[in-house]
Amino acid sequence: MALGALDIAADLTGFAGSVVIVVQYYLSLRGRIDTSGVAYPLGNLCGSLLVMVSLCVHFNLPSLCIEVFWSSVSLYGVLTALWRRSRRAGL
Repeated sequence: MALGALDIAADLTGFAGSVVIVVQYYLSLRGRIDTSGVAYPLGNLCGSLLVMVSLCVHFNLPSLCIEVFWSSVSLYGVLTALWRRSRRAGL
């Protein structure tokens, strides 16, 4: 069965999201990224959303569930980091 352009685009989008998540995790283990800042949860959120885009074409319920959870936790992390930043700035 030949893959169409949409299938290939979905696969590439999903792979890109997976790479973002895994690279960020690796960098956090190496101490190369501040996990309490905005960049880490924002990167995870973007990666998770990219994976979810690919799931629109290649649906898999368990994968969607984990990505919804991952995105929710990442969004919480982004909001928490922004809240901490605003508290430090005295806003």
